[in-house]
Amino acid sequence: MLSAERKLKIAEIVTKNGGTKTSELSNIFNVSEMTVLRDLALLEKQGILKRVYGGAVLARDASGEISSMFREKIHTFEKNIIAQKAVQFIKEGDSIFLDASTTSLALAKRLYAKKNVIVVTNGLDVINEIRKNDYIKLICPGGEFRSVTMSFVGNVAEEFLKNFYTDKAFISSAGISIKAGATEPNILQASIKKIMIENSNQNILLIDWSKFDKITLNKVCPLDDINTIITDKEPGSNYLEFFKKNNIKILY
Repeated sequence: MLSAERKLKIAEIVTKNGGTKTSELSNIFNVSEMTVLRDLALLEKQGILKRVYGGAVLARDASGEISSMFREKIHTFEKNIIAQKAVQFIKEGDSIFLDASTTSLALAKRLYAKKNVIVVTNGLDVINEIRKNDYIKLICPGGEFRSVTMSFVGNVAEEFLKNFYTDKAFISSAGISIKAGATEPNILQASIKKIMIENSNQNILLIDWSKFDKITLNKVCPLDDINTIITDKEPGSNYLEFFKKNNIKILY
């Protein structure tokens, strides 16, 4: 396994479990603990994790958010699968909300063939991708810029977005559960997503397998506010039953 691939796998393990031990990584990848320590040191410099005695834990800011730079690197294959399915929902003449998630960014990268579409987004990475397409009208707010998520949030952004009503909203979330619905660790991000959901005719949740049965601090919406869920793997039977009962379309 190449060094770069090993580092990415380590980052995914830390993300999934919240932390890991140096000895466990050494066994998983069949390399020395010194090699693992060098990998952890580099990942720490990149702001992905924090080294602790005997291992490492996931690096988060004070709000509990993980940097978009890191999020873009993990579950890339899954996000691309989800984005490829999601782009089929966008038709000529549509107006859409795109949140600042890295899954929405993967979707934005697939809009190159779309024409006469209006995109409303608070994500700077999404803005920089969409601006390359002269056939898409781009609308974005000002507000407080959060570098950790490359997004505009806060009262100014919220009041701006409340003025728009779109055909479809494409959002992601940090967690999804039948009990708590869609959730986010940061209240400012949750507020933005709530507005997008409330001001859209059709709500489409883009979420990979790792987010199921995960609950974070702030509720975005109950699952019955969502019309369609696009994921990469078949969820558990309890979810399939819930989706069927509540007329939520599921694609995987």
